[in-house]
Amino acid sequence: MNKLTLSAIVMLLLAFLVIENAKADDYTDAMMKAMKKLGDAADKNDKAALLKVRGDFERILQLKKNEWMVNYYLGFTDYILSRTAAEEKNNDDMKKYTESALSLLDKATDVKDDFADAYIMKMAVQGNRWQYEPDKMNDIIAKTQEAKDISMKLEPENPRYYLIDGYMTFYTPESFGGGVDKAQGMFEKSWGYFKTYKPKDETYPNWGNDQAAGMIAMCFIKNDKKEEAKKWIDAALEVKPGSGFITGFVMPEYEKMK
Repeated sequence: MNKLTLSAIVMLLLAFLVIENAKADDYTDAMMKAMKKLGDAADKNDKAALLKVRGDFERILQLKKNEWMVNYYLGFTDYILSRTAAEEKNNDDMKKYTESALSLLDKATDVKDDFADAYIMKMAVQGNRWQYEPDKMNDIIAKTQEAKDISMKLEPENPRYYLIDGYMTFYTPESFGGGVDKAQGMFEKSWGYFKTYKPKDETYPNWGNDQAAGMIAMCFIKNDKKEEAKKWIDAALEVKPGSGFITGFVMPEYEKMK
């Protein structure tokens, strides 16, 4: 091989590395911006903003990098849209976004089968199905449990696991194994793990800290303990000032106590 050919190969390799690094930078920058927009839209429960950021994530897929992560955020966005639709009593949209979220999360785990947060999100999304598929409760329970088992095995210290499990327990009647008091322990465990859990990089999920504290406050509200509830509301606002979950959901419930 002559020097000219070797030099050409080296130059091509360097050019390839430059292009790949540029793609990586573009991906990270785009993801960080989209994640910020998603957090803001979710805080405001702004459907139009959620749909817009969903388009941002779809465009990030064109970068062909970490598509499993992008599909996770698309599934997460669709889950939020499904809950917005449920609040609007739009059952068609709730079903549409629930099914889309499950499909996207499956795409994420098909590629990255050790991505615990995708299984944790599946736990949450499966819970939607009972509203339009009550005849498939056994399947819903089985798939929820499967997602729980996998996520616990992968990341037993992931705070979002205990947060989502706590939500499901909070809204399950005591006669069926749920209840406020049982859920409170899960939320407290989630809060504790948020203090030590570190995402693998800046594009990994980092949401939920304020929700853990807020749901502890909700448990105290349900048990008519005002001072304890206020302490946890303050803790939530300390980790996330202006949290829409706290100001739009928890605090109105707290105000009803006065």
